[in-house]
Amino acid sequence: MNQVIEFIDQAAFVWEKGGVLMPALGLLAVYLYYLSFDLWLRLHAVIPSDLRVFPRERWDAFKGGGRVDRILRYCLADHRDQKETQRRFDQVRTGETSFLNRRLRFLFVLATSAPLIGLLGTVAGMLRTFDGLSMQDSYKMDLVAGGISQALVTTQAGLLIAIPAIALIHLLNRRKKDWLQCINRLESLSLRQVPSPIAR
Repeated sequence: MNQVIEFIDQAAFVWEKGGVLMPALGLLAVYLYYLSFDLWLRLHAVIPSDLRVFPRERWDAFKGGGRVDRILRYCLADHRDQKETQRRFDQVRTGETSFLNRRLRFLFVLATSAPLIGLLGTVAGMLRTFDGLSMQDSYKMDLVAGGISQALVTTQAGLLIAIPAIALIHLLNRRKKDWLQCINRLESLSLRQVPSPIAR
């Protein structure tokens, strides 16, 4: 319990030393990781754990609900035409790719903005330091020390937010490729179940 209290005290001290930009970095971190983990959970819910056996051996697992079931019902509903099935799968794949690419680009912009906000805090801290150096009264060293603390803390906070976020975005990009691969496997199996115009 004492360690938790000590951690909270240290976090509050660092937050105070970071200056006025720490709330902006805090909100950015919360929003960035909320969107990242939300996308991760969405992809995790629809991608099978074993892609090698998907979907032939687990086709029935997706009947009765879920994103995969809705895709299958849309692409195979009310027609028996391979071209129409393929067109619908192309439409689904294009829509999914567009959504995921937009979300990943937005997450990357948020992640790369964290060090820039930290750099802004560095500039503000250095300006505060120079203001302290130009003073002649007894508060000179307090302003210098506070400016250096602000410069270092905001830079560190920006990097601590951005580095794990970029790694998480890389993992999300891999999950995106797995999801598109699932759609391709669904299309391949679905086309085998729909008779071709020549066969009819």
